[in-house]
Amino acid sequence: TYRRMRYVKEYGNYQRLQAIEIERKQKQVKSKKTELETTRTAKEKLLKQGEAEKKKLEKQEKDRQVILNGLKRKQRGIQDEIRKKRNSAQKLNAQIDRLIEQEIEKARKRAEAEARKNVKSTESGKTEKAKSSEAVKNGKVEKYNMNTEDRQLSGSFERNRGILPMPITGPYVIVSHYGQYKVDGLKNVKLDNKGIDIKGKAGAKARAIFDGEVSAIFKYNGLNNVLVRHGNYISVYCNLSSVSVSKGSKVKTRSELGTIHKDASGNAVLHFQLRKETTKLNPELWLGR
Repeated sequence: TYRRMRYVKEYGNYQRLQAIEIERKQKQVKSKKTELETTRTAKEKLLKQGEAEKKKLEKQEKDRQVILNGLKRKQRGIQDEIRKKRNSAQKLNAQIDRLIEQEIEKARKRAEAEARKNVKSTESGKTEKAKSSEAVKNGKVEKYNMNTEDRQLSGSFERNRGILPMPITGPYVIVSHYGQYKVDGLKNVKLDNKGIDIKGKAGAKARAIFDGEVSAIFKYNGLNNVLVRHGNYISVYCNLSSVSVSKGSKVKTRSELGTIHKDASGNAVLHFQLRKETTKLNPELWLGR
């Protein structure tokens, strides 16, 4: 009986140990399963994050390409606009140059006529008279490139260097200076301004910077341009919607020449040049502020 009881007791302990072992293994299996599930979930999460990140990068690259293509189109547009602006400026300057050449020739003829008149009125004798006439006939009148009136006007103009009035009425700001300048945002792109651009308020007028005579009025791109001669100096006023003078008109300092064209933004921008015969001058060195 004792042995039986001992056997039963030992068997019971064995079963408990087995139950504990089974429970332990079940916990291990469950833990492993949970671990695997957690790992699988984490991998799926990482995979989804990777896919999302990939899509995000693809979208960013697509957006970058859209922006890049837009910038390229914009740059091409700017370059085309610059080419048009440069070509337009070249054509305008060529027309101004041609008219100034004509004015120089007119001045030379005036000087020649004055020289002939002086030759006729000289009392120095036939020999000197013949020499002077021959010089005029052969066109050797370089020292007479201006007549007396032109020389006096040129001298007066030169004495006012740095204090000449601005060629625009009302408040103003110089938005483009004389000479070469770089274009913002574009490498190795330069423009060459033969004058200055002055922005004023809508309705602003162009006005003469000194006494002189209107030597030419011409249209370019539908707008008016006026040349005023001051001896051998010539001032040029471009971008006028209307003019209030005519060719040959005598003008005084600050005489209104016309209304400056108003652009799409409502501003009046005057393009102004100054020449001494064919030599282009920096207007800012001659104008007062």
